[in-house]
Amino acid sequence: MTVTITVTQGRKKTPLVVPKDKPVVATLRKEKLLIAPCGIGKCGKCRIICESEPTDEEKRHLSPMELEAGVRLACHTLPREGMHITLATSAELKVQTRFRNAGYDVKPLLSKVAFKAPAPAILDQAPDLTRLMKTVGATTHRLPLEKLRALPDFLRRHTFSGYATLEDDTLVDYGESAEHLGMIVDIGTTTVAAMLVDLATGETLAVDGTHNAQAPFGADVMTRIQYSMEHGITSLQAAIIEQLDTLLKSLLTRSGKTDISLISLAGNTTMMHLLCGLNPEFISKAPFIPASLAPMQLPAKDLGIDSDARAFLLPGVSAYIGADIVASLLATGAVGSDQTFLMADIGTNAETVLYANGTCYACSAAAGPCFEGANLSCGMPGQAGAIDSAFETEDGFGVTIIDDAQASGLCGSGVIDAIALLLNHGALDPTGRLHARGPLSRAIKGENNSIRFNLTDRVFLSQKDIREVQLAKAALRSGIEILMQEAGITADDIDTLYLAGGFGSAIHPESAARIGILPKSLLPKISVLGNAASFGALRYVTEKGGAQAAHDIASTCRNIELSAHKAFSKEYMARMIFSGD
Repeated sequence: MTVTITVTQGRKKTPLVVPKDKPVVATLRKEKLLIAPCGIGKCGKCRIICESEPTDEEKRHLSPMELEAGVRLACHTLPREGMHITLATSAELKVQTRFRNAGYDVKPLLSKVAFKAPAPAILDQAPDLTRLMKTVGATTHRLPLEKLRALPDFLRRHTFSGYATLEDDTLVDYGESAEHLGMIVDIGTTTVAAMLVDLATGETLAVDGTHNAQAPFGADVMTRIQYSMEHGITSLQAAIIEQLDTLLKSLLTRSGKTDISLISLAGNTTMMHLLCGLNPEFISKAPFIPASLAPMQLPAKDLGIDSDARAFLLPGVSAYIGADIVASLLATGAVGSDQTFLMADIGTNAETVLYANGTCYACSAAAGPCFEGANLSCGMPGQAGAIDSAFETEDGFGVTIIDDAQASGLCGSGVIDAIALLLNHGALDPTGRLHARGPLSRAIKGENNSIRFNLTDRVFLSQKDIREVQLAKAALRSGIEILMQEAGITADDIDTLYLAGGFGSAIHPESAARIGILPKSLLPKISVLGNAASFGALRYVTEKGGAQAAHDIASTCRNIELSAHKAFSKEYMARMIFSGD
């Protein structure tokens, strides 16, 4: 049985027909109107405004003032006929699209050449495809059937001239445009970053980025896999394909261009599975087996993307060391060199790679989404209103807020700064227990498990939040220590620490070292890569030998499964302590 409700978000009103006996969160997520981090009614962040009797769970998560104002949780709100629900408007997420650029020999995987073929004659009855291939020097072709069907008409409309796209001596496309462009995409769990590039020069023409459109189905890979197991993959795949179409149109419009020759795509293994419509179920269950980790090349239309481009998907290493990490390693340009380096991509899945003695050792620590701002009392992504740093002042402490807006939450970099600040002032002991003492005592209220550090009158860090970070940082740091053990080295042997990804670019390394995420001795050796996955995906399709280098990285990288490692439990417990070693 269903009922009709109305959802208002900004100036937009949307009537929805929803099941009467199920909470409204499922429909709001399906319609991409609400990002619900957990989707099971535990995180308290699926806030809506409506008239309904609050449940006990809502009373635990919401203040008396919020309840009085009609704030409710979508996971606990059952609809009724004619119900009106109000949602907050979506804030703009700060997406990391910049990266540290480095020079390399540009040689795109695809080349575009102009052609003028001789017209057929009674003494020259070669088929159109043969005529075109001979003219451009191709020995084979991979034209989709759709393009083969259109070839006779195209050649005659354009007097047997145009532009052919080739991969070595294989014909892969033809058209009337001389433009030779590519879209480079980093499909992150939280955000999607895209850029339009000139393939001949590697020059970036335009960039764009936004929330991952799959976010309404879950905040992390595990919740999205769970959603796919319960509801199928179709909605998740459709969300990312529609998003890629939108990004492509936006980039082309802003650049005054018409189409692209290729798309290079990198993402973690789950994101790549959902993009391709592959079942990700067995990624989430021991022994953690993906459907495929192989690189792929296919028409973008086969994925559902509205373009004649070829799509290139980078290879991965394992279920939790994906194509984005291979791309980031390619971005360093350091694999195969004499240096020893550590690369960390700190996010929902904290992936770290140690390159030592000519070998890549990689692991993924289940850090959880707290570094991305989820699962914390006042956690939020890095967008307007997020406290992104905390620092000491003469009067106690101060904070900075993204876009200088009113503080509405804490993003990951602000959380790490706040914990480091508490440690420095003795308000947080090494075991992670918060105390109302020292110069910050005026901002610390409550007792036992209800105690919290108030950064503003609306934004706080609770004892429970600190425990969440403690678990995440212990997992991440344990992974680093085990990689060094596997390679037989110490932190002193590492020449460079590369920080990759948006979060890695935003954190203050001193704070990360103070709480024990990173070895303190590596602070002088840090190199910030920015969006390394995007730069690596660019190099994959524009660098001479880039695709082969990525294949070599993926095929030789040693994946260290932390959950099965004999030293992990001991290391994990040791790293629970907040210590700036």
